[in-house]
Amino acid sequence: MGHSYKGVNLFFMTMTKQSDIPGIFLKLFLLIIFILIIGAKSISGFVLDYRWFEYMGYAQVFTVTFTARAVLFLAGFGFYLIILLAAWHVCKKTITETSGMVNSYWDHFGGTRPAYIDIKPQTSSKKILDLINVPVIAVLSIISFFGGLSLSVNWNTILLYFNSTPFGSVDPVFGRDIGFYIFSLPFFHTVLNYFIGLFILVVLLLSIAYLVFNWRLIFEKLPFNLRGVIAILFFFFAVKMYLLHFDILYSTTGVVYGAGYTDVYIKQYIPILTGIIFLAAGIVVIALPVVSERKLSITTPVVFIVLVIIISILGGVLSGFVQEFKVSPNEIALEEPFIRNNIELTNEAYGLSGIKEENYDITYNLSASDLDSDSIKNIRLWDYRPLLTTFQQRQEIRTYYGFGNVAVDRYILDGELTQVWMSVREILPHKLTGAADTWINRHLIYTHGIGFVMSPVNDVDEQGLPKMIVRDIPPKIDVDGIKITQPRIYFGEETRDYIITNTNREEFDYPMGDQNQYTTYEGTGGIPLTSSNKLVSAISLGEIKLYTSEYIIKDSKLHLYRNIHERVRKITPYLVFDSDPHAFISSDGRIYWMLSGFVTSDRYPYSEPVRFGNERLNYVRDSVKAVIDTYNGTVTYYIMKDDPILRAYAGIYPGIFKPFDEMPGDMSSHLRYSEDLFNIQTGVYRIYHMKTPEVFYNKEDQWARPTEKYEASEVPVQPYNVLLQLNDTLSFVTMMPFTPVNRNNMIAWVAVNQDPLDYGEITVFKFTKEEQVYGPSQIEARIDQDESISRDMTLWGQSGSRVIRGNLLVIPFKNSLLYIEPLYLAAETSSIPELIRVIVFYNNVVAMEPTLEEALNKVLGVTPQTTVQAPSGSPDGEPAKGDVNTILNQTLVHYEIAREALAKGDLETYGREMKTVDALMQQLKRQIEGE
Repeated sequence: MGHSYKGVNLFFMTMTKQSDIPGIFLKLFLLIIFILIIGAKSISGFVLDYRWFEYMGYAQVFTVTFTARAVLFLAGFGFYLIILLAAWHVCKKTITETSGMVNSYWDHFGGTRPAYIDIKPQTSSKKILDLINVPVIAVLSIISFFGGLSLSVNWNTILLYFNSTPFGSVDPVFGRDIGFYIFSLPFFHTVLNYFIGLFILVVLLLSIAYLVFNWRLIFEKLPFNLRGVIAILFFFFAVKMYLLHFDILYSTTGVVYGAGYTDVYIKQYIPILTGIIFLAAGIVVIALPVVSERKLSITTPVVFIVLVIIISILGGVLSGFVQEFKVSPNEIALEEPFIRNNIELTNEAYGLSGIKEENYDITYNLSASDLDSDSIKNIRLWDYRPLLTTFQQRQEIRTYYGFGNVAVDRYILDGELTQVWMSVREILPHKLTGAADTWINRHLIYTHGIGFVMSPVNDVDEQGLPKMIVRDIPPKIDVDGIKITQPRIYFGEETRDYIITNTNREEFDYPMGDQNQYTTYEGTGGIPLTSSNKLVSAISLGEIKLYTSEYIIKDSKLHLYRNIHERVRKITPYLVFDSDPHAFISSDGRIYWMLSGFVTSDRYPYSEPVRFGNERLNYVRDSVKAVIDTYNGTVTYYIMKDDPILRAYAGIYPGIFKPFDEMPGDMSSHLRYSEDLFNIQTGVYRIYHMKTPEVFYNKEDQWARPTEKYEASEVPVQPYNVLLQLNDTLSFVTMMPFTPVNRNNMIAWVAVNQDPLDYGEITVFKFTKEEQVYGPSQIEARIDQDESISRDMTLWGQSGSRVIRGNLLVIPFKNSLLYIEPLYLAAETSSIPELIRVIVFYNNVVAMEPTLEEALNKVLGVTPQTTVQAPSGSPDGEPAKGDVNTILNQTLVHYEIAREALAKGDLETYGREMKTVDALMQQLKRQIEGE
């Protein structure tokens, strides 16, 4: 075998050595076993996923997605393989017809032959081609596999295109419907990228083969098959270039995001010109040898590619020149229409074009009669941060329970609309320690949390703690208007583990004194663990106990994806969900979660992009509310705002989304506007409320989010929910104040309505620029400047305790502004924060009193008739007139008791004694004034 492909022969000789055959078979056997194990886990996971979707009632989601991905993969794989094999077949035929012997590039041009090429010039081309045919086909099959994947991963883009509907508005440069940029362009690019990738591979395959076997086919006369493939590739590049000229609508080089003067008049023509060159190159490559006797080598297409690169560079230089010497000196005049485009389309993309703007004239005309308003009675005194600590300290009951967050809502309680805080008590099996941390406990016994805690936002008990109207286990309710028929929480925010219910071991329900109560799941959720489901579950989850445990019987049910965030994303991965769901209780006594889901895009022309988590977006809609039953785990999606993207998804997955009209009234009454979405919208609007291009260009009226103090830190003000009198109607709104950039006075406040009839309606209330309105940080400074308030906070902050300054709430009410800040006191370690004072600022008057009512009365100049607790030793409840020394001595006694209690960490005694001190000080004041 003097003429041989030595590398290939050496491989086969090694493979066929007698002594190596057993080892080869052993390796193949182990490889097959490994593939079967991996395959079994993947197949089991696939089947289990289908079962989960089926029992959730969303089997069509699984089947549509799987079918689309499978069909696209097979089509992509098949087309790649057919074209590559056809190219390889033509390549072999061309080589054998043009050269009987190997005529390699490396032997004729003095290059260094690659180490893996070991072919002598006298070797028969056909012999070598036959020898490498099978390995080449294997490699092409692997390449085709990845080609199929490249198409399959874009299933979402392809399905959206085929289910798209027009937006009904057009871009201002090309006059195309917005849907063209959201649906069509991504689809066209996906298809083009697929074909461009394929034909690049074909060109490489043919070029490498011809270089190895007959260099003349590359450098002297390109065969028709290679010319045809290069021409097709150039045609695809021409189309790609044409589509790229639309990308000027996402330009970042001008004054604003989107096409500017240079983009419209220079840059958009560069890809069109390069596209024309590619088109001409394709025609020349395919047609020149036909109409001319001139031979065509690889040099011709390379020349065209170099020409494209030169034109792109020159276009960039020209664009920079025009931008620097024409646009920059006349920027406002030349960029004005493009700035206007950016303003209009950004507002439209973020749902801000329909915002109502109103002037808010300050009159400060509140009186004592206004204090009975629902807006005042529902002013929030409890900040969610110390409140969550209080709930955790007082109501977790056992170490394996926990509260993830607290959410504000409104209910009709005792016949009145009342704003409340609510937090769900979830089970946390990972907190089981030692001998209790077993597989049975985590997955079979400790399966669910129970009940919730509810507290009015403004109620305080005698110890300075929140008044809990729903509390304890089992839940105790102190008000009319709420009932609980199913308190068990199987699905929540903190839930992670899978569980199995309906086993022959009862589930832990709740502790009752020294005993535990047990229950059995009676809901509709879960995958029945039939013998087949049990097998695939054990393999998929990698837990053999699922199959071998005697506790699991034929009626058992497997519950997966119990975390509500994971659950909704599993069904609708194309939606972006709010990070802060809230729980509510329906009229029939069942507990539900509600999450806000948005459709987003980053392809909206001219719209300024923002970051939301890991998402980059420049279009967002408050699309759906996902409602999850905490007991059954059912997920129902209701449409809040219809738009073309959501309609496309509804077309892909029919029956997933229900119209808002079908949402029951006891659910719609607990609608909440997403704070994440509100933050996105107000973050954009603080710049894009400037509608005049010149004002926008100079950033003359840019707003900023104000800051406030929390404990000792300066933090940004977060949106907060209030019951507010808007246009003579009591509305539940989320609001946010704003200040001018680099200034602390308040310029406006923004409110979004959350009630069903006006849900999502955003109103901006602007203050007059002729009068300065205090912003939150200025009010914080005024509070710090008050000597008595500053002295008391300094005193309370000593002896191992800390003063917590809660949310500074700006409450607009009847053309007035009330600033409310609660103060809490807590020990440095392991303490329950207590509300000790309420600070109110109104019309340049600041007051700090034990209650909101007292503080409001003081700033309004109202003198209510009050009964002050008599100090001990005064049986008639009032010291004798003129007995100042007695009152002063009693004050000192109670103050010393309070100090000692604080030093011991006895906050209950401290709070009680300080209230007595306050009463004595008020009495002392009246006594002195009377004298």
